[in-house]
Amino acid sequence: MKTPSLITVGALLGLATCSLTLADNPLVPNVGMADPHIHIYNNRAYLYATRDADRSAKSFVMPDWNIWSSADLVHWQHERTILPEETYMGKSTRCWAPDAATLNGNYYFYFSNGNTDAGVMVASDPAGPYRDALGKPLLPAGLVPTQEYDISVLVDNGVPYIAFGHYIAGNQGRKPSNYHLAKLKPNMISLAEMPKPIEIIGSFAGNDKPDITKHNGHYYLSAGANYAISDQLYGPYTSRRNQGDDTDKYGLNQRAHGKLFDWNHQSFFVWCRFIKYPIRYRESLMTYVHYRANGDLVYDRDFLDNHYATGVGQYDAVWDKIEAEWYMASEGNQKTESPHGGFEVSATKDGSWVAYPNVQDVPANSGMAFNCASANGGIIEVREASAGGPLLGTCVIPATGGWNDYQTIGCQLQNRAGTKKVVLVFKGNAPDTVHLDWFRFTSSAKK
Repeated sequence: MKTPSLITVGALLGLATCSLTLADNPLVPNVGMADPHIHIYNNRAYLYATRDADRSAKSFVMPDWNIWSSADLVHWQHERTILPEETYMGKSTRCWAPDAATLNGNYYFYFSNGNTDAGVMVASDPAGPYRDALGKPLLPAGLVPTQEYDISVLVDNGVPYIAFGHYIAGNQGRKPSNYHLAKLKPNMISLAEMPKPIEIIGSFAGNDKPDITKHNGHYYLSAGANYAISDQLYGPYTSRRNQGDDTDKYGLNQRAHGKLFDWNHQSFFVWCRFIKYPIRYRESLMTYVHYRANGDLVYDRDFLDNHYATGVGQYDAVWDKIEAEWYMASEGNQKTESPHGGFEVSATKDGSWVAYPNVQDVPANSGMAFNCASANGGIIEVREASAGGPLLGTCVIPATGGWNDYQTIGCQLQNRAGTKKVVLVFKGNAPDTVHLDWFRFTSSAKK
């Protein structure tokens, strides 16, 4: 894989032309990107982050916030630096975790003044420029019996809500503290109600930086790699176990401040990892996320264990296999649990597709092999660039005996060597044609 380029200091300070960097993990190395929140605006990803400025500091040194954007989660462009002097804070090194939201054509940047209070800025573009909307805190210190910082904003069916605070369970020998949630007024810069504590049922290894997202009708309250789930926004939330590794290998622990988000029918988690805790210097990472039928979310450990340094949205034809669920865009399919463990692409129908951009090292006239199951038989077309792009090959999938019966079926491509955006298009008359577990590139049509 390509080595990510370093972003220039001038670009980081907003004094030079925006730079592009190719993301692996970390997304943008050597800039101290921390507390990342990603939102999709106008079919582009915008990442709002803090910055750890001192690689050796034992306390946080965070002098500004930064906005990055990407069209593919691979190439990141630095858009803007926001200085605390642009807010009521004035000059500070306590530019703590932010979030962003949009409503009624405006964009809002919510920021933390350390762990003291929180404010809001407004802009007409997701990349700014932003201006302080109030000239004072939106969440002043002492508003509720917790700390008013680390914001998460969710617009649910056109209604905005803000969550914030620090969570300490009552059995940890410290005074209990809750996350809090409140409805915002439609102007997005004032509260419509007093914040209410969020009840969490069960053991929850919380911290600060709560995040609330919605997926498949469920609300997810997450803090780092820990999360709780509810069918009601105000809860109560039931704690679910950490689906990460609970170690510092990838930083998927209670300090993994980040954001769950969906784009192009795929789910992701972006978070920051302490490079050498307790040194207060972090970098931001990303992986795929999958959801079980019972609502459990799973951070993709297979991807991290095998391709952590590669990052999402990039593949190599020399890999032993590419899991079907690692697609970057999908249409007309579902991502479901596989009967043999893990996840797969299922509920395929005629014309549905999945896309895998940036597949490197594809040999000329490559073979491909698909591990799949089919009750009725179907066809997988291998196309380049798009679902209607050049046809590279066709693989006829026979009826394998049922949806639990998998076979590895090979086919031959006609292609030039190089990096490809591979799009798999499913064809067939049945309402569900093929369940695809994984595929790989081969030297010929052999399995």
